[in-house]
Amino acid sequence: MGHDSGDERSRRRARHGSRSPSRRSRQESLSPESRKDRRHRDKESRSRRRSDSREERRRKKSTSSRHKLRKDKHSGDEEVGGYRNANSPFNDASLGKKFVWKKKVEQDRAKGLSREERELAERQRREEAEQELENLRKRRELREIEREQREQEFARQRREQEQEKLGDWERREEEFHLQQAKRRAEIRIQNQRAQPIDTLAMNLRLANEKMSDEEVAAMGNARIDVDEPHQIVECLDVVSARELLHDIDMYLSLETNARNVEFWENMLVVANAHLERLSGKGGMQGAVRDVLAGKSLDELDELEADVQAKLGGEQGAVDVDYWEQVRSELVVEKAKATLTVMHEDILQRRLARLQQSKDAPAAAAGAPGRTTSEVEQRKRQRLEELQRRILQQQPAPEDRAIDGQERDMSQEMFEAEMRKDHDPSEAIFSVEAAVGTRKYAWQDKHRPRKPRYFNRVHTGYEWNKYNQTHYDKDNPPPKVVQGYKFNIFYPDLIDRTSAPTYRIEKDPESDETSILRFVAGPPYEDVAFRIVNREWEYNRRRGFRNTFDRGVLQLHFRFKRHRLLAAGMELGQPRGVRWMYAGALTFLLLMELVGLGLFAKGFFPYKKTIPGFASRADQPISMGRGLSVPPAQYDRLVLMVVDALRNDFVFSNESAMAYTQDLLRSGQALGFTAKAQAPTVTMPRIKALMTGTVPNFLDAVLNIAESDTSSSLQYQDNLLWQLKTHGNKSINMFGDDTWLRLFPGMFARTDGTSSFFVTDTVEVDNNVTRNVRPELERDDWGVTVLHYLGLDHIGHLAGPKSPLMKPKQREMDDVVRTIHDIVSKQDQRRIQQDKRAKPTLFVVLGDHAMNEIGNHGGNSKLETSTVFVFIGSTTKSQPMADRGRNALSKLMATEVPQSNLVPTLALLLGVPIPKNSLGLPLPELLSAYTDRDRLHMLQTAAAQIYNVVRTSEPSAGAVDQQQVAERPAVYASADCGRLGAVGGQLQCKYEAALAAHYQALAKGGNSEKQVQAERAYYEFMEAASEHLSRTFSGYNLGLMGVGLVLIAAAAVGIAALYQSSGAGLVHVKSRQLAVSLPAVVMWATYLVSSTSTSLIEEEHQFWYFWVQTLLALRLATGGQWRTLAQMAMFRVVRKWNQTGQFWAGEPDVRQFLGQAANARLLWLLAAATVVLVNLAAWYVHCKYRRPALWSRTFRVLLGYGSVCALVYHIERSHAWTALGTAAQLRWIVRLCVPGDLAHIARTVYLLTALQAAASCAGLRRSRPHLAPLDALVGIMPLLLLLSRPHNFAVFGLFLGIFTLFFPAHTSDTQWAGRLRPSRALVLFALAHASFFALGNSNSLASIDLSNAYAGVSRYSEVLVGVLVFISSWAGPLWWAIAGLSAVALELEHDRSVTQLLARVRALLTAAHLWQASTLLAISWIATAMRMHLFVWSVFSPRYLYQIAWFIGFYLGCGTVGGLLWLAAIVRLGA
Repeated sequence: MGHDSGDERSRRRARHGSRSPSRRSRQESLSPESRKDRRHRDKESRSRRRSDSREERRRKKSTSSRHKLRKDKHSGDEEVGGYRNANSPFNDASLGKKFVWKKKVEQDRAKGLSREERELAERQRREEAEQELENLRKRRELREIEREQREQEFARQRREQEQEKLGDWERREEEFHLQQAKRRAEIRIQNQRAQPIDTLAMNLRLANEKMSDEEVAAMGNARIDVDEPHQIVECLDVVSARELLHDIDMYLSLETNARNVEFWENMLVVANAHLERLSGKGGMQGAVRDVLAGKSLDELDELEADVQAKLGGEQGAVDVDYWEQVRSELVVEKAKATLTVMHEDILQRRLARLQQSKDAPAAAAGAPGRTTSEVEQRKRQRLEELQRRILQQQPAPEDRAIDGQERDMSQEMFEAEMRKDHDPSEAIFSVEAAVGTRKYAWQDKHRPRKPRYFNRVHTGYEWNKYNQTHYDKDNPPPKVVQGYKFNIFYPDLIDRTSAPTYRIEKDPESDETSILRFVAGPPYEDVAFRIVNREWEYNRRRGFRNTFDRGVLQLHFRFKRHRLLAAGMELGQPRGVRWMYAGALTFLLLMELVGLGLFAKGFFPYKKTIPGFASRADQPISMGRGLSVPPAQYDRLVLMVVDALRNDFVFSNESAMAYTQDLLRSGQALGFTAKAQAPTVTMPRIKALMTGTVPNFLDAVLNIAESDTSSSLQYQDNLLWQLKTHGNKSINMFGDDTWLRLFPGMFARTDGTSSFFVTDTVEVDNNVTRNVRPELERDDWGVTVLHYLGLDHIGHLAGPKSPLMKPKQREMDDVVRTIHDIVSKQDQRRIQQDKRAKPTLFVVLGDHAMNEIGNHGGNSKLETSTVFVFIGSTTKSQPMADRGRNALSKLMATEVPQSNLVPTLALLLGVPIPKNSLGLPLPELLSAYTDRDRLHMLQTAAAQIYNVVRTSEPSAGAVDQQQVAERPAVYASADCGRLGAVGGQLQCKYEAALAAHYQALAKGGNSEKQVQAERAYYEFMEAASEHLSRTFSGYNLGLMGVGLVLIAAAAVGIAALYQSSGAGLVHVKSRQLAVSLPAVVMWATYLVSSTSTSLIEEEHQFWYFWVQTLLALRLATGGQWRTLAQMAMFRVVRKWNQTGQFWAGEPDVRQFLGQAANARLLWLLAAATVVLVNLAAWYVHCKYRRPALWSRTFRVLLGYGSVCALVYHIERSHAWTALGTAAQLRWIVRLCVPGDLAHIARTVYLLTALQAAASCAGLRRSRPHLAPLDALVGIMPLLLLLSRPHNFAVFGLFLGIFTLFFPAHTSDTQWAGRLRPSRALVLFALAHASFFALGNSNSLASIDLSNAYAGVSRYSEVLVGVLVFISSWAGPLWWAIAGLSAVALELEHDRSVTQLLARVRALLTAAHLWQASTLLAISWIATAMRMHLFVWSVFSPRYLYQIAWFIGFYLGCGTVGGLLWLAAIVRLGA
């Protein structure tokens, strides 16, 4: 504080002095007496002024109490040293008052000192104290400065001590890093992976450092490049140049040698300049470099001085930019020139070291330093000479073998190869081919030389058909080249890590030979040989070898022998031929089967789904802030699923469901035509109804497998899971047990029935109806599922126009009435008891429909048109004004996707929509909600669909609702069509819908905005649903590709097998087709037709056309009336059953016979067919069999079996009354035929087995090769049993067409031979045409399940599957047996087993060649069309049918049956 007071006093003195600068001089001019008087006067005046001021203060204090109080307050509570009177710790109540030393004042008064003297003495004392304090402060500052200086000195001493302790640690560390860098360079050079920095560093090291003998030995035989340093830099790319620049900086920071530092500094300049040129920053420096090229260092110095003078302004105005570039380029050229001089010195030192190490005389070198161009040229020549001499002096691998045993290493390898034992069929081969003159990049460093070799050629006999005919083993044909063995010796190869290679080049002199060139590397030249141009055999087991070991390259190979199988089959023993053919065919078919399995697994995977289950947390935030989730309208649900309920069964005038129609007419229910998607079978449709997704097509196959659990929905989000989890519903199920397989553990109470026992039309529904009233009258259920199957079974058995259809519809209508009455009464009671209770929603629907014959599975309009009928409190609408007969016809045109059920029910019941749903909420069922609630529900549905879009479309991104709400006008008016990606378009539409939603809420109930928002939501959901429904991304293209390769390989192998079987595809010598022209054209047109969806759906037209065309060709090329009769009979067959998609409903013979008026004609034709079959059997046995017991037994069993088959269909169709007088025979039939349908069918099965046993018993005794004739008529009862009654006569027509083929008398003209189709080709076409002639098609709807349960009392997947196949492929199976019978009849006069085997073998191979090529084509087409709109409705069913054709028909029946027949013939010695 004293210090501060002194400063303040000094400043006051300065201010006073500045105000009166002459005051001090005036005082000094006065006398002492005058000064004393003046001081006295001054004191008195000051005393008066003080007394006046005191009086004034007293006056103010006495006259103003307020001032007095304020003064008292201020003086009494003045803060001193941070304390006040109130809180003073010193017990001093007058802390704020000025201290007066009263004793001292009294003593001074006693001494006679006046007040002024006392104050003067006090002031002097204060000044002395302040001065003393100032002196103390200065001394303290000096002490602080001295202390800091001492500490700095101590720190410096400590650092010096530490440096003395550590010594030259930094220097040694830098030296260590430098040595490590040099060591790394040495290692990389030794390993033949040197980098540019390694070459530069090692040259410096070899020239400037003394290396020990160990270091020189460690370098081994490594060769160091001697190119100029700047040349090494100029050949680098950008990446390598940057790496070199970094390495140069590292060496420059570590190097201490002045010469080396100079070298690296110049290298840094050159590297930077090269990197700038590579980066495109060179400008016009290229022209400058051309000017400076070839200048010496002295010339460059002079030129630099001139440039500096120009830039300094000494020569007037100049182009500054140009000369700046010249100066910058001069720096680079000077660095290069300096490096050249240093490099020459380095080379001289290296040469001296090398000569010293080899005791060679030192090389003379000219003295550098002259600056003329001639001298520079001589310098360049001397530099090149030094480089060449260093390369010669440098140790090289090839110089190792100068002396001693290594000199003849190649010779030793050659002799060792010659000493080996060789095949007598091999000869030495040493004919080289000219390789031409070639300059190698390494020949400046190594002397090129040709490698030694020892080659052999393998020769042998080729037993082709010509040689087999003209030569034998005693007189063999000339030998041909069959392979080679090349042994090339490379003992001195420099780079042993890179093996020599070979390549095959075209021979310019001949196409029959090629050039085989071997390429190794330094120091060996290329060597080439001329070899035969044939395909190599790369199989190691066939002798292929390609190795490089211990300096020897061995390439051994043989040529492929494509005719090996044919030679073996013609020269080998018969038993060996059979086994060879059987093994080859079996292998190829197994390969095709594996390829088919892999392709099918990749093409028919389970559909990809979003994992997990939806929750309430997934629902979006409403565009209306603070809007709560709309409440549920219903809390209970009854789903009544009527299998195969077509829309006209409910909405048409012919419908028998009167009560349901009354509900629709009165407005108490809402009805829709629900469109199902293919495949229209139960399992995929239930999955679609509960998940809202497109069904998986593989489910159509698994639909018949009741034990299958792989297609379960246990781990996939579905409506039932949501109702049970988030709706807390108790779910019950009664009916089709498919629900139990799809939803294991989901239901509280169940009563399942099998859906595939189609002969049951009564009990299967009674088992459901008996649970309706007891279960619905209980109060502990939330959801009840009822699935009725009787309607579907009636359709399978007799079609939609069956007399049983109307009663079944009335039965279903009664169930609807019962359920409606129960839930209505319950709802009234529940709502009265609990006001929070909600009503029950009752939905009547069908999973699919049926076509005109009662089947389903395809995508025709009849199969996909089912119904939705919603019955509930909020589903009421205005009663129909017109309640006439046609009032409901408009509902048949009101179509909605079946997948719309899921989001609609989820919103009505207040549960989250399943994650994978593609459906849209039905707007008619949301009309009871407010506008805001309805928009929120549409937003929820749209958000769920958009999540599916984002999963399947990468181009669809996240949508920010907040951002949409901030700019709704921009998003609402966006042009979504301009976006290319589908995902982007859908995202744009979704954002536009959200924007319209926000605008509708902002307008406060504007009805126009409300409609626009709803329309925007539906436009987005419709577009997204349509796109996702036809998009499938679950293909496994890897498996499909492997499958295609295997199928293609099998097809090629089968073609080769057929070519070698004798008949062949082409004649090799004549280069002409060996097969008939119609066969080739038919095959080609069939493959082309497989690419068209229409031709796939109408494939029957292709076969009908070709059957008639082939018969017409036979008629035109020597046919008789028999062929014309065949054409007429087939024309009737063609008209019997209209199939396909376009003509399926056209009038045909089947419809004519199905009419009640023509029932007698139907059964008359069926009976006539039975008689015809028995007559055919009698004719065959009388003409080709000897009379024997087994023959008579066979005919008796055949007759009884065919009668049983006929009676089975009469009993099942209840047709005795339609037979008129023939019905009187029923009691006789009852005596001979079992009364139960199942027993009749089993009797037919047993009789068929007994017929086969009787036929086998007589094979050894009578013409075993004619066994197919017995099978041809013996299988008839089984085929008739599993066919529809109206198709009986078709088999009679088949029998007539086949009989007319024999006997055959045709002309063999050349024209006829080329154009006339063979009998086998016509039979093959008839086999395929018969599949469609019986009413089948490439649609799953044509699979007839009505006959698959003949004799089956309990469901069996294997047995039912076999019966379905026999029923569907009855025509092709019969014609396949007819083909074998035709072969047997053709060879009746020549019973040679060899000829029969060859004929059957050729036919089997040709058939498999057809199916393999067809399967390959269809597989490729399915792959190419996998994104096609009809991939699941057309291509996929066609592929499933092709699988059945291959496995069931060609492989199971044709191949296995044919080979068993051949085995029996061979075994019995026919």
